[in-house]
Amino acid sequence: MKRTLIAFTAGAIFVGSLTYTFAGHTDKAEAQPPVTKAVVLNEATILRNLTKSAELVTLTGEAEKTIPYINEKWYGDQQAFVHVEGPFKLGINTAKIEVTTSGNVVKVRLPQPELISLSLPYDTTDVHKSSGVFRKDISEETTKALYKKAEKAIRKDIANDKQAQDRAEANAESVVRNLVLKINGVEAVTFQ
Repeated sequence: MKRTLIAFTAGAIFVGSLTYTFAGHTDKAEAQPPVTKAVVLNEATILRNLTKSAELVTLTGEAEKTIPYINEKWYGDQQAFVHVEGPFKLGINTAKIEVTTSGNVVKVRLPQPELISLSLPYDTTDVHKSSGVFRKDISEETTKALYKKAEKAIRKDIANDKQAQDRAEANAESVVRNLVLKINGVEAVTFQ
């Protein structure tokens, strides 16, 4: 009687540290003698295994930014400080992974890590306003403009954070290496 081999993988990466899990379940048939045969690696098969999900999250963290607004006039000042904070995720788009094989060695070219998600809820934005006696309060439009300025600055900061980019890239290599090495016949993984 033949039985089917069932296996699955699950991955998770979070809070600045690399964590992934591999869980597998097999239902083996009666013991059979081992069969020795050459394994031929196929790039399409490897790519299909790596690109099952649209993106691979390799680093998460918290971002925050405070944007000041000061409007001084002879008849009074307007001031505001808009503080925005929230979680972000860096990772790679798996559709951009390139794979080649040379014998039983898999060569992988990963795309640069990019910002996958950034959550800065407007309703949790911390706004401190003050106005002079003869000045109106700062308008909601100005507050929203300051929020957008803070979000844009955070996106730029994350893109320019060399340490975060390097960690996300190293984590991506580690996860991809471990996933590819699980494929039958792969002896080594190199990154270009």
